[in-house]
Amino acid sequence: MPTLFTSYGTARSVRRGAIATALAVAIAAVFYPPAEARQAIEPDITPGYPLLMNAARVNAILEAETRGLDYVPGEVLVKFKPGMAPADQDRALASLRSRPRASALRWAGDFAVLHDDFEPDGRILAASLKRQPEVLSAEPNYLYRARTEPNDPGYAARQWNMQTLDMPRVWDINPGATSNVIVAVIDSGITSTTANYGFPTWNGTSIQTFTARFAVNPDLAVSRIVSPKDFWFWDGPVLDMVGHGTHVSGTIGQDSNNAVGEAGIAYHVSIMPVKVCYGFWDLQIALSALGQPGYPPLNSGGCPNDLIVQGIRYAADNGAKVINLSLGSPVASDATADAIRYAVGKGVFVAMAAGNSFDQGNLPQYPANYAADIDGAMSVAAVGPSLTHAYYSTANSRIEIAAPGGSNKEGGTNGLIWQYGLIDADSNAASVIFPRFDRFTDVPLQGTSMASPHVAGLAALLVSQGVSKPAAIEALIKATARDLGAKGRDDETGYGLIQPRAALRGFGVTR
Repeated sequence: MPTLFTSYGTARSVRRGAIATALAVAIAAVFYPPAEARQAIEPDITPGYPLLMNAARVNAILEAETRGLDYVPGEVLVKFKPGMAPADQDRALASLRSRPRASALRWAGDFAVLHDDFEPDGRILAASLKRQPEVLSAEPNYLYRARTEPNDPGYAARQWNMQTLDMPRVWDINPGATSNVIVAVIDSGITSTTANYGFPTWNGTSIQTFTARFAVNPDLAVSRIVSPKDFWFWDGPVLDMVGHGTHVSGTIGQDSNNAVGEAGIAYHVSIMPVKVCYGFWDLQIALSALGQPGYPPLNSGGCPNDLIVQGIRYAADNGAKVINLSLGSPVASDATADAIRYAVGKGVFVAMAAGNSFDQGNLPQYPANYAADIDGAMSVAAVGPSLTHAYYSTANSRIEIAAPGGSNKEGGTNGLIWQYGLIDADSNAASVIFPRFDRFTDVPLQGTSMASPHVAGLAALLVSQGVSKPAAIEALIKATARDLGAKGRDDETGYGLIQPRAALRGFGVTR
């Protein structure tokens, strides 16, 4: 992924210019058809939905992108001790120069989100608040940088991952799960409507309104998209302006046997798009809507932690049985760990990309690093076509399981994970002034962001089999894994490669 993002930033995108919000790292691709996106046209629809980001927040995000910060300047997440009334909270907040009031706080679950214009360094704010007797914890608002043989044309030619996992025989046991199983993809979004919107952007000399074209992925029936929610961009339909969430959702549940694109593992499940991550165009449009000229950095992309927390809780409260988090960061967050425990406690299994840091210092990545301590949440490492540890996949004692994530060192693009997704040339910020997001093609990516949705898809199949407890799902996946690397659990691939057929036929695990 994700570095889709880092959206957890652990995926590596093979598409040039793909904005990895905390998880996806862009890799060049040269085979997409040319874009027709440089000509501005009059908008067909003027959006009637307010943007969710106010000027202070947009500019804080812009500062983080410009300075390369791993947190939103001037923002902290605070958890007060139990029983603290607003007057007690006010006493703790009085330690800050800005003297904020508890009544002005925003809330993300049990954590309050504080914005302070007087102190941009979130680490200083958190340190000051942690010293107060009314405060249990405080941290900067970190940015986490997503049956029968199918007749889908890309399956036989490109989806080595599905064939490696023996998915045709898996689908003989369970043909793609059922629509009453909801999988939440907490990511850059999945476009939930086909429409054109008039959005402002900077054209190089002035702010201009252009028609932004959006379309639902033709390889994911719109009827399967349920309860979409945007926490970042606006109070309107979820729109993916990055492509990471679209790709991740494809592995989980893109339509199979429909003669379009590629196949998905659980191709009958309902998909809940939860947008918590932004890319270049999300930020560009928000800046232009505020009347601010110019461009953000080309590689802009991230997932504010308070939005991740809200997204996880939203999914858990609105019927999701599985959550996929193809995003991450090397910084720990009590707020995120708390949200994951909340979701698991409500019966939701959580799959998390382990990170793409192995060849960049191999720092542990969060929230995946919490998984080993939470029964019902799993940290997912990546393997390439040879079924050996992918060169980028984070390795440590917290890795629990492995799944195909792809490796361009094993056959170039043939070694990557392919799904039907947005044409990169249509929205490549390095070459496009007026982007469009309504055209699709076969898209190759690599990263643990791509590995994690394989586990989420398997979990959805198990839920449809009646395995309802997150801890039981994790136990089945571990017990039936194919051992890789060193004998037994190892730091590169955990308990081994997922074996969906064996897991679906598993016995002896309490449901």
